[in-house]
Amino acid sequence: MKMRFLLMIMFTFVLILTACNGDEAAPADSGEEADDTADTAEETSDEADESPDADEAPAISADELIDSAQEEWGGTDSYELNQVYMIEGNDMSESIRTITTHSDQNELKVEINRDDATVTHYIVDDSHHIYSGHEMEPQAEAPDIEGTTYGDLISQLDPYRSGEVEGTDEGYTLTMQVENMEDAENLLSGEMSGLLQEAEDITGEINLTFDEEYRYTGGEMTAVLVSGGEEIDLSSSMTIEDINNIPVIEKPNGM
Repeated sequence: MKMRFLLMIMFTFVLILTACNGDEAAPADSGEEADDTADTAEETSDEADESPDADEAPAISADELIDSAQEEWGGTDSYELNQVYMIEGNDMSESIRTITTHSDQNELKVEINRDDATVTHYIVDDSHHIYSGHEMEPQAEAPDIEGTTYGDLISQLDPYRSGEVEGTDEGYTLTMQVENMEDAENLLSGEMSGLLQEAEDITGEINLTFDEEYRYTGGEMTAVLVSGGEEIDLSSSMTIEDINNIPVIEKPNGM
């Protein structure tokens, strides 16, 4: 029961975590050279003022970053999301990888790899098939995949508007601190936050990455969850690729 609970917690954080692009501070320019003229020194000083400093506030806020992402990419359907989940405790160690692919034709493919076994779900044209062990099994009903487009992913970023933004070589990183149960519950939907009632405490950090064109490109989470007096390390990393570039998903023969 505890493992099932932990796995559900991990999946609720599907929007989280991207490795911070560790930016190194650029070496400070002294602005002084013995042979420089006064005009050159002044130009150098002006350029230094225009260059972003490592400790300087970014030119964009979390509100502006999320607004820009939603305005520019809110109508986008397709993407591929690769995510790895890790759970480590005193008597448990679990690793799960998922690859979610959504096409422009409202098709969904979800590959789940756990314990070196892969199960793939295909939801196409209101039908649901599961591919496992070289066999394709049709399912009686197809789940509702409304709310799974790329635009839907970025529409769910609103709880991160209080985060801190840093510029990176690739674009931006948005960081949120999770200091207690209340913080975690605020980042989840009402239904999902109910899962945390079985936990005693949770702390951690969430980083989301965006490129220069405000595409949401991935994330990373690290957290420590306390359940039954035991500390359990949770981590997840993900990348989002092929945004707006998947006309249809690849399907096995016969579908």
